[in-house]
Amino acid sequence: MKGVKIIITIFLLRFPFVCFAGEGTTTANFLKFSYSARQSSLAGAYSAIGDDSNAIFSNPAGIIDAENKQLGVGFVNYLLDSKSGFISYKTQAKNSDIAFGVIGFEVDSIDKRTKDYEGIVPSEGSFNSTDMSFLFAYAKKDFASSLLDNLNAGFVFKFINSKIDSSSAQSIAFDLGFLYRYSSNINISFVLSNLGTKMKYEQESDNIPLSLKAGFLYKIDKKANIVAEVEEFIYDEKFYPSIGAEWYLKESFVLRGGYRFGYDTSNLGSMVGFAAGFGIITKEVGFNYAYVPFGDLGNINRFDIQLKF
Repeated sequence: MKGVKIIITIFLLRFPFVCFAGEGTTTANFLKFSYSARQSSLAGAYSAIGDDSNAIFSNPAGIIDAENKQLGVGFVNYLLDSKSGFISYKTQAKNSDIAFGVIGFEVDSIDKRTKDYEGIVPSEGSFNSTDMSFLFAYAKKDFASSLLDNLNAGFVFKFINSKIDSSSAQSIAFDLGFLYRYSSNINISFVLSNLGTKMKYEQESDNIPLSLKAGFLYKIDKKANIVAEVEEFIYDEKFYPSIGAEWYLKESFVLRGGYRFGYDTSNLGSMVGFAAGFGIITKEVGFNYAYVPFGDLGNINRFDIQLKF
């Protein structure tokens, strides 16, 4: 019988557990990643502390705390010859805040093979896999002041496009986020992410990674923050708690660290789950770095910049 081409996407399908997420039954797993260096260095625990334009990727209610107009840009060479990057922009509108974002993930030179009854034959070449999502966010401060003071809310609309070789699939999804200021030093967050349509490649349809997460921020003083977050991936049936901290050694220099529970340390190594980084912050520019080790798979060194206008 004439062979039919199959796509070997081991790297792409395995990346869920590599990039702050769980392996399971969903597609478009790049939506699970931590994209900003600050979020990565806090092991993903960002929904209650995010106060810049990059909050659009974690909790849209957080863009309210981003000062004035902001532009965030980041790019990284990921594991196993993959690449990812983002752009975020936040501005103020009448009685509200809006933001725009783009995230992308690419895997190069994946083997293409043919399968028949006699087994898998040698490679017939290679192809690329590309994922992108375009985001628009709207957030409002004290959106329900008649019921509860200090409760901010945000909404994200996403258009998602994924291409594997000559096959492509699309989805429309939404995020809904809340950020409650319980006191001057305590924030509580709740986020529903990736509520959307299935993506269909050829004849197969798969869910995107729907998740629920709750976060907590405790400001010890002006020089230290403690954060925590729990995230449940609904379709994947995976649960990931995270903790992190920030220490401002000087007004313009901050150290960060965190740990995300739930990884397979027996296969990925004892260091998986840990994260660390730093930030250099001025009135107009912020520079952030994150180091995320993954044992034999390698290490991720993420950089990004934040511009304030």
